[in-house]
Amino acid sequence: MALELPSLPQHLDLLPPVRQNPGSRGLAGLAVLLLCLGSPNRWLHWFPGALLGLAPLFHLCEQRQGWGRWRLAYGLWFWVCLYAFWVDPFSLQVLSAWEILGGAVVAPLIPLFFTTATVLSLQLSQPLPPWARPLGVATVWTGLDGLLGLLRWPIPFHWGSLLFDWPLGIQIADLTGIWGVTFFAVFVNGVVWQLAEQLRRQWRAEGSLRGALGAGAKNPAIRRTLACSLGLGGLVLAYGSLRLAYFDALAAEGAPSFRVGAVQQVAWLEADRSWDYRSERYRELHQLSAQAVAEGAQLVIWPEGALRARLLNTPLQPYVIELMQAILPPEGALITGATEPDPRTAHLPEEEQRFFNTALLFDARGQVLDWFGKQWIFPYFESGRYVPSPDGYRPLAGGELFGPLGVMICLESVLPAPSRALTRAGAESLIVISDDSWFGNSHWPLLHGRLSVFRAVENRRSVVFVNNTGGNLVVDPSGRMQRVGPIFQRGVVSGEVRRQSQVTFYTRTGDWLAWLTLGLSLGLWPWGSRARQGCARIDRP
Repeated sequence: MALELPSLPQHLDLLPPVRQNPGSRGLAGLAVLLLCLGSPNRWLHWFPGALLGLAPLFHLCEQRQGWGRWRLAYGLWFWVCLYAFWVDPFSLQVLSAWEILGGAVVAPLIPLFFTTATVLSLQLSQPLPPWARPLGVATVWTGLDGLLGLLRWPIPFHWGSLLFDWPLGIQIADLTGIWGVTFFAVFVNGVVWQLAEQLRRQWRAEGSLRGALGAGAKNPAIRRTLACSLGLGGLVLAYGSLRLAYFDALAAEGAPSFRVGAVQQVAWLEADRSWDYRSERYRELHQLSAQAVAEGAQLVIWPEGALRARLLNTPLQPYVIELMQAILPPEGALITGATEPDPRTAHLPEEEQRFFNTALLFDARGQVLDWFGKQWIFPYFESGRYVPSPDGYRPLAGGELFGPLGVMICLESVLPAPSRALTRAGAESLIVISDDSWFGNSHWPLLHGRLSVFRAVENRRSVVFVNNTGGNLVVDPSGRMQRVGPIFQRGVVSGEVRRQSQVTFYTRTGDWLAWLTLGLSLGLWPWGSRARQGCARIDRP
């Protein structure tokens, strides 16, 4: 039962001072430790950290009000982001001063987003009963994340993305997109937080842990919280188990497939652009391609920016492609990134011409089968040089062996919309070609590649992530990483790509959960504001 009492903001001096909890520093340290373990980094990733780390943070922030809550949350998130990304500034390569300035402006926004999500999710869910608060914090957090996704914000803030190596928990993405995985991950944190809060109150009332557990088993609030958590969590995990079993059976039936070799050349970090340097890089591409074919690859994939030049109808084309004719098997093909001119600007002076960031598909005879021009141009960093091609999102025509190949270029794989558009256009597998050499030997290639796991589950397509500086992946339609390449090490990642033609609920309907949680969050806003201003809620044990 809850009693509604009028608050007295005009007589705050009459209220007893809030004593600082001596254990708050230890709890803050635990929160930072768990969040760091769950964060995307190459040193140590432990996905349960993403399911537990928010719980102590929610508790600490709930003890503070106003700007004190914001300062606490931003301080903790600053240390987590510093751990996850501190290596990046020391690894950046060949960036201009303006590009570095743009990165410096964006960097503080990362902890600011997580701070905003933390504080608003607590504030707007405050009027809800304890058993429903986990649903409230998950709704608001997902609504904010979904808003940035709908606006096509290119920096991934999805809390659910930290569960990339837990296939059982991410299968709901084919219904909800990555937003559902974020909702689930934040919900679990909210449940842990609320159960701990309710048991702590029981412990204080009973005076012993055994008494608290006995009384807690009879407490209606705790029982409702457990029922809600077991109901929703059980549904998510049961669905995940069924979907994994389905794709295991499908793989056993022998769906059409082909072998792929993803080349990670780890090049173009140096300022040298002489022909001697370039010819050495092209020689490495041919050597790695031969290695891929020796491992059984039928489709060899080079990353975005593999050539760092125009290719079609230039002297470079026979130099690079003729050697590939001797390397590829008769039924084989090559996909490579290149920079191709926009014919609509060919009449302009050279400095005013624009280009397509292009993926080219060659057959084993060196003929161009198809090409795709990047559609989503990264503002500021790419918009000065590249324009979207006029063809829109369409898969490459891969022929009888490869089928329609949906290619995304670089940060298009961070956004759910491009892969969904390619799948709806008929793509039976998805390929990401990327060049993260700008970020050097940092954590970004890992985070960038792991987001491809969710593109696989959302659309139920095999995904091949091919990056210049490594971390290459071959991901099954189930979201399980079949092959993983090391970061910053030359080599080839080979694997099997299974072609799929079914269309998932998420592929058909899109970001419905992002819109729904955003709408519910806006609905909570005036309710939460009135509750904070009008009354304080006291829960009777």
